[in-house]
Amino acid sequence: MGYWGELKAWLLRDPAKLIRYLVLFVCSIVVIVQLYECFSKLSDPPISTHSYYNVNETIEMPAITICREPPYKEDTLTNLSNGGCPHPKFATCWMNYPYDEVPLDEFFMNSTFEQEETFYSYGLNGDPINVDIDSSLHFYMGRCYTLRPKIAMKRVSKQVGYSIVLEHNLFQSLSDIDLVSGAGWHIFIHDKRENFTEINMKGSGRVEYVFVSIREELEIKLQSQIFSNVETRDEACSTQEDYSDLKCGEICIWRDLAEEVNCSGPWMHDIDYEPCSNNDSMRTLVSDYRAVYEGDDDFNCNCLQPCESRIYTTYIQSRKTFPQPEPRTLIYIYYTTKLISMIEERPSYDTTQFIADVGGSLGFLLGLSVLGLIGILEHLTLFFCGDCIKRLQQKNEKRAQAENVEDAHSQSSDATLDVDSVYIVDKETRNKY
Repeated sequence: MGYWGELKAWLLRDPAKLIRYLVLFVCSIVVIVQLYECFSKLSDPPISTHSYYNVNETIEMPAITICREPPYKEDTLTNLSNGGCPHPKFATCWMNYPYDEVPLDEFFMNSTFEQEETFYSYGLNGDPINVDIDSSLHFYMGRCYTLRPKIAMKRVSKQVGYSIVLEHNLFQSLSDIDLVSGAGWHIFIHDKRENFTEINMKGSGRVEYVFVSIREELEIKLQSQIFSNVETRDEACSTQEDYSDLKCGEICIWRDLAEEVNCSGPWMHDIDYEPCSNNDSMRTLVSDYRAVYEGDDDFNCNCLQPCESRIYTTYIQSRKTFPQPEPRTLIYIYYTTKLISMIEERPSYDTTQFIADVGGSLGFLLGLSVLGLIGILEHLTLFFCGDCIKRLQQKNEKRAQAENVEDAHSQSSDATLDVDSVYIVDKETRNKY
């Protein structure tokens, strides 16, 4: 009959067996795929986000960074640079600059404003002892001051928040006409663990910004959200308490800029490059820095994101004129509720879920559902193809019977007799003499 004929005969003798094998094969493939997905999720579990509100007993106040506008003393810049210099970003500041006589550090420090020239008073919960204040030098913003809380607040109200009185050296008239257009302060509200960086603060998404003019009284209400990220195999995060990804990115950009011109500026800290010492290198550095500051391109610095970050949302409660003859501004920053929005990432797959999935997959292969499916397919096959299968079986049986008859006839014609039996028969039929 040949191989294919024997295979066909075997299948026709019991077609249900073929269905069983096919179903088991398909189910085995499905189970293998499911098990692969289970092991993949166990090694790299999916992340789900949970959002809820929490009422804290204490409230953590943000850090407040204040930068003056305009940031530099134009007369001091002009005198030190030997040319017209309203801001260091202009090329006229460096054309005749005496690099051998005036160090760049002295140029920037002397032309910016001291703490006493910026703050008339400040405090948290009515006391300046509750606040740490430090300064930082920047190219565009000049010298900025950051206030950080030393205590957590147990109450929420205007009286226990920040109260800051800023003093400016430029005046604004009591009428509706400003003597100095755009003069005032840039207010940045951010996590106290973050250091102010004028490059990355613009697009970080974790900093609130408000501009306040001279002779204004401003009330800012705060709300905060805490984001908790999960470290995964593809996305790592930092759990260090004093880590700042914004500062990491800024140092990365500084190093790239300094490497291009082989020198640095006084505002570029923590990099091992000598200060620029000639007009060409300084103007190139300023030009490259301006392109980064005003551009929207992201730099690949491979800085880790913090595993936990806090975002502050501000609401202007009131903005009105501050009726004082001096060029001062009054700012209140406070909470009105202890309710904090919590947004947490959690792994949505663990060992328990893995065991349950593996058991379900193996149960799908070995359980009654598979046997029931086989029975259903068998009955459907017999219902629709029963007559055809019977005819094929009868035809195959007739062929098999015919082959058996031929084999039996061939065996009877070819049989040989025993010699003794033939001799005895011949002896009995022969006469005695």
